[in-house]
Amino acid sequence: MNLARMFVDRPVATMMLFIAILAVGLFSLYGLPVDLFPEIEPPIISVVTQYYGASAKDVESNITKLLESSLSSVNKLDKITSISIDNTSAIQLQFDWGTNLDEAANDIRNTLELTKSQLPEEVETPIIFKFGTNFFPVLFISVTAEESYLGLNKLAEEKIADPIKRVPGVGTVITFGGPIRQIQVGIDPKRLEAYNIDIQRVAAALAGENITLPAGSIKMGLLEYNVRVPGEFADPRQIGDIVVAQQANRLVHLRDVATVKDTLKERTIRTRMMGGHGLQMVVQKQSGANTVRVANDVRAKLSELQKKLPSDVKLNIVMDSSEFITNSVRNLANAVLLGGLFVILVVLIFLREWRNTIIISLTIPFSLIVAFIYLYVSGNSLNIISLSSLSIAVGLVVDDAIVILENITRHVESGARPREASIFGSSEVGLAVTAATFTIVAVFFPMVFLSGISGVFFNQIGALVTITILTSLFASLTLIPMLTSKLLKRPKERKRSALFGKLYDTSELWFVKLENFYHRILNVALHRRKLVIILAVIIFIGSLGLKTFVGSEFMPEHDSNSLVVNVELQSGTRLEESMATAAKIERIIKNEIPEIEYYSVRAGVNDQGWSSIIFGQKEGSNIISVMNRLISKVKRNRSVFEIADILRERLTEFPDITRFSINTSGGGAVFMGVTGKQIEVDVVGFDLEETGRIANQVVNIMSDTPGAVDVAIATSEGRPELDIELDREKLSTLGLNTAIVAKVIRQSIYGTVATKYREGGDEYDIFVRYEPSYRKTITDLENIPIRTFSGQVVKVKDIGKVVETLSPPEIRRKNQERVITVGANVSGRPTGDVTDDIKSRLNKLYLPPGVNIEYSGQVEQQSESFRDLTLFLILSLFLVFVIMAAQFESLLDPFVIMFSVPFAFVGVLWGLFLTGTTLSVISFLAVIMLVGIVTKNAIVLVDYINILRARGLSLFEAIVRAGRNRLRPVLMTTITTILGMTPLVIGTGEGSEIWRPLGVTVISGLTISTLVTLVLVPVIYSIFETRFRKPRQRT
Repeated sequence: MNLARMFVDRPVATMMLFIAILAVGLFSLYGLPVDLFPEIEPPIISVVTQYYGASAKDVESNITKLLESSLSSVNKLDKITSISIDNTSAIQLQFDWGTNLDEAANDIRNTLELTKSQLPEEVETPIIFKFGTNFFPVLFISVTAEESYLGLNKLAEEKIADPIKRVPGVGTVITFGGPIRQIQVGIDPKRLEAYNIDIQRVAAALAGENITLPAGSIKMGLLEYNVRVPGEFADPRQIGDIVVAQQANRLVHLRDVATVKDTLKERTIRTRMMGGHGLQMVVQKQSGANTVRVANDVRAKLSELQKKLPSDVKLNIVMDSSEFITNSVRNLANAVLLGGLFVILVVLIFLREWRNTIIISLTIPFSLIVAFIYLYVSGNSLNIISLSSLSIAVGLVVDDAIVILENITRHVESGARPREASIFGSSEVGLAVTAATFTIVAVFFPMVFLSGISGVFFNQIGALVTITILTSLFASLTLIPMLTSKLLKRPKERKRSALFGKLYDTSELWFVKLENFYHRILNVALHRRKLVIILAVIIFIGSLGLKTFVGSEFMPEHDSNSLVVNVELQSGTRLEESMATAAKIERIIKNEIPEIEYYSVRAGVNDQGWSSIIFGQKEGSNIISVMNRLISKVKRNRSVFEIADILRERLTEFPDITRFSINTSGGGAVFMGVTGKQIEVDVVGFDLEETGRIANQVVNIMSDTPGAVDVAIATSEGRPELDIELDREKLSTLGLNTAIVAKVIRQSIYGTVATKYREGGDEYDIFVRYEPSYRKTITDLENIPIRTFSGQVVKVKDIGKVVETLSPPEIRRKNQERVITVGANVSGRPTGDVTDDIKSRLNKLYLPPGVNIEYSGQVEQQSESFRDLTLFLILSLFLVFVIMAAQFESLLDPFVIMFSVPFAFVGVLWGLFLTGTTLSVISFLAVIMLVGIVTKNAIVLVDYINILRARGLSLFEAIVRAGRNRLRPVLMTTITTILGMTPLVIGTGEGSEIWRPLGVTVISGLTISTLVTLVLVPVIYSIFETRFRKPRQRT
């Protein structure tokens, strides 16, 4: 069955089919959500456990190690890492890609249920978190106030957070950093001792008095009465009146041994926004929700809420992830449109017929629109990956149409009727075009099966480019012949205006000159084949030396509109001192960095501390984080990297800053796999002293490496700690044990929530502990009274001693071994070059037994991605060869065509070298793309040579004529692909740096490979034909 004939005979049905496709595509496009990346579910589950009042060392020994041991048996677990800090244990379980995370979460839940009984009773229930695109913040909102500050937390929850939660698509809203009301009961231990009472009795009395219980019902007469015992505190002033003991017929009230204050919870975190006090809010979206729509709706809601709030309460957006999404999507959409216009312009210049240009131009929207249908049906979003796929495809979708239309036009120019020329011309090259298209499919379709971080980028690219290319093939074999049969005219039937006729004649003259020039070059090459081969070998081998001048990195850096400064002071620094240092940093930002339009400062431990740990952020009273929002890059004279270098220079002047780092990754960093520092080295071993010594050597090596900045050990230095060492024999004699004593000390120093005070539907902690004046010195610790079961009271100093020591503020573990991570960012050099220098020096470092060095973070991701992509490149080469061998029914012709591929790599090296572009995951993708693109032109050329030889032409005559006849379509397909990629190279909008390497790589590789296709491939073809194959028979 002749496919072209079937559609040429049914023009109305053909048009209706494609119009229907266009309509469905536009409907799908309207319904697509907009996001940064496709919906991603990384194979990571975190288990977070709170143990308030515990040090990092206690958290590790009592929680982390126990849970790690249990969780290590979960199925399909690839890696387990953890961090233990004060109050919190965070364990991250990384599974194999493709693991069913719902099943994995159930396994984890069951394991935790079995282990829960072995945890200390004060430990909160472990919480399980699954990562996904909905887990990461859509908006960071700051809420500042002056007169309303004391009630800001309640106001923010009720008047801001609750309305935002009702916005469609909003998942959760987390509030932190604000003042929290608390009823504090400050115990006077001397009065307790005088009344022979302990703190546990006070807490028990509070819990026993603050209670309301139903007591059933009584039937009296005709009515039934509910019986209720109301005992809850109606007013905080009642709390001091409760009886806690009775001494010699005298009642001891709470006010006799303690002071009751209705005040604010002791602050563990301080926030400041543009110099003002307030709190921060994080907005997360629901799974599958449109990020841009959610952010816009929340912004609108904030504007509405601002009008209803007190005049001193101000709302500001600190970070909006939708801005990066919107700008990136807009830039890529413009690149697709601009690329399409470039392609149409090239077609018009080469074909010089408005009819031909319209015919070719129609294949672009029809091919691309099917991609939107696929995205809609598969439940995907319109994101930078899908739009970059269309940008890649826009220059490729016209290739098939160009070859077929050019062949049809050539027959029409020879005098054939348009209908017969359409059917015969499309059939003549249809097989070659189909085979050439499937070489592209062979490169892109296997990307669907990639896993890991590479799969995140390439799965959707593979699917969408495959769909658009196959759609363009279908349109070229059906729509193009139908349109040409109706629109093309034979030369004698055409009527051109004088101006257009002159332009046509002039351009035709130039094309003829170009064809004659190529004809002479090809003739010379065919008669100087050895010289051509020698020159090609010299160029190829000589160009390989450029590899040493081309750097590498995981992902291209981009000039984002956000910058985060993380500063660490000496361990143990009080929160007030940290905020004083933060104020100095704020002054630098305000006075010296005009590009920063908004900033917020945070120091201390988050009230919801687990969230920051999961995002890889350090916390502590000595940790300062400054989040900055910059003005748009088009309005700045300095890049974010230049601003970061200025801040680095200024921060080195602070003597109290022990280490700092500056993150310039901006929006989407987590999804791109660029979290943490750019280079991370793990020193693994149980002995912290030994690993710490090696880690310091690693720091020295990395600091001496050019290009490495922000070098620091992730684990902070030890901070002051007071250990109470108990005498177990004395405890036994008194009928005590460590648990009893530790609990009393914990209640006295850290405190305990005895009960809750309820007012207006809200609950507030009634918190019991010693007054601040009785928990300031070692003597205070030593004098804490402990009551034995016999009623005897002993002091801590009687049963133990207080020892001053240093304790690690955090303990990191990897696969159940302690690990110290040394990290560094990179400035001024490619990340890969800096990493190679560090690796070469670390390989010479002596490691004692039990200590190992491993690479993690972006270094590990780059290594794994490059390894996977190298294997994928080999697979692509093999599949392309298989398809060509099946088409030509020969092993020699595909082998000849494959000679164009190495020279595409030569072009890539020159392109990367001349533009200063690094080899990244994105440019590696372009290298793989080139395997299919560069062979496409060679297939059409070699196939046409074979056709001419089958018609009886001699070898050299067939090569020269095929080269001359195929020159225009080869140049057209090459230039359309190059111009389709050009907007990616010249783009200047936000996120443009990410995709620029793709354009540079394809353009440079395709340019060189085209020259090879036009000269070297014919030469090699002639050599193989004369030496390895018998002459072809005339058909």
